[in-house]
Amino acid sequence: MKEEILRIENVSMSMEGITYLDNVNFHIFKGEIMGLIPLNNHGKRQLIQLISQNISIDFGRIYFDDNLVNNYQHSNMSNNKVYIIDKQAKLIESLKIIDNIHVLNNKFEGYIIKEKKLKEATDSLLKQLNIKIQSNQLISELSLFEKTLIEMVKAVTNGAQLIILNEISNFLSIEELIDFQNLMKYYTQMGISFLYIANHHEEAFKICDRVGLFENGRVIKVIGKKDFSDEILKPYIITFETIDGLKEVNGNVENFEFKNFITENLEDISFSVRRGECITLLDINNKGIQDIAEILMGNLQPFTGNVFLNHKKIDIVDTHTLLSNRIVFIPEDPVDKMLFYDMSYIDNLTFLLMDYKFNESVDNERVLKNIKEEYKNIVGEDIIEEKDLRSLDKRTLHNLVYFRIQLFNPKFVFIMQPFSNSDMYLRGRIIELINLLKEKGIGVVILAVSISDTLTVSDRLLIMEDGKILNIQ
Repeated sequence: MKEEILRIENVSMSMEGITYLDNVNFHIFKGEIMGLIPLNNHGKRQLIQLISQNISIDFGRIYFDDNLVNNYQHSNMSNNKVYIIDKQAKLIESLKIIDNIHVLNNKFEGYIIKEKKLKEATDSLLKQLNIKIQSNQLISELSLFEKTLIEMVKAVTNGAQLIILNEISNFLSIEELIDFQNLMKYYTQMGISFLYIANHHEEAFKICDRVGLFENGRVIKVIGKKDFSDEILKPYIITFETIDGLKEVNGNVENFEFKNFITENLEDISFSVRRGECITLLDINNKGIQDIAEILMGNLQPFTGNVFLNHKKIDIVDTHTLLSNRIVFIPEDPVDKMLFYDMSYIDNLTFLLMDYKFNESVDNERVLKNIKEEYKNIVGEDIIEEKDLRSLDKRTLHNLVYFRIQLFNPKFVFIMQPFSNSDMYLRGRIIELINLLKEKGIGVVILAVSISDTLTVSDRLLIMEDGKILNIQ
């Protein structure tokens, strides 16, 4: 009979009048990879926190390793043997791997640190796990993938019995994800359990033993491995219409060329996109698209390479010059990086337009009035007049980011990981927003490490491995 590591029974939790968890029921077995697909993100953060720490709940009971650790009558705020892995590594960058794994460890009992002995033990452990990293390296010298591997090793060494993986495919490439999942499988044989939170059911089905669907703070369905299929999910998920192949585009249409770029992580990369077309550049081992993003923002000087707009070279490549040529870069998590929260909605909406498209001879007041009239019919008058963006939900803020781009009407847009950290409903909206850019004749380049929903909007897929484009489909 399977043993449980976690059981959540009829748990409800509210804060400041908002119900975040609504009669949640589910359990995880020891040595199991339990999947969780948030159809929307309402209550997800609170659920992760509750599994990790025994915070106050309004109703229900929680058992961890067969012990009642939390109930509606008493919550002692103790921590469970749970470790959370997400994009923000919880390692000390200035210390070595051996220090992070062994010394900064709740189970470390030595008063005198014998570094040689710890190094031998760490080297042996990493070799056993087939992790090719030197144990005396500083954490700051590691890639994001390597840090994620070390976090896993630290979690198990530190005694974690349940590890929560929060949407790791948002920052691990296809190859990295496979290697990481192999390490997960190894640890399940030791009885370690995982809660694998994924944006997409196809990802969860490949690795999980069971999958729960999470919506509005409730687990609405749990699916066993033998029932994994697209068919069983149809009543619960949104299906996005896929574009069939590359559209015919007039040969005289303007194009953008990224030509012969070489950096430490790019090996003579060249590609082009035409206006009204969307291409995805999929980096399967996450070694090149960060360099492309840094080049476009003017933060990285390549060894060689040139950018051409309609066969005319752009001499200086940085954010200002590209905007002057009506080329826009949207970073990952744009609501955090592109919006100004001390400015109003309308000021954010018109930010690019006023700075880069109009001169002093234009009647800005009249233009602003026309924009308000147009967009209040799209987003609502209350939102247009909104002075505090912090009161708006994530969908509305994503609308604002993309509406700002539409209003600016660029020729080309580069988008870094557009579906990162997005639930199913938000992904559907982002797809609509990208398609609106294409309908306006704007060329779109998606930079991605996960294929996710990118094929739904893409006309072409370019695959990059080790900094080289392999083939075009």
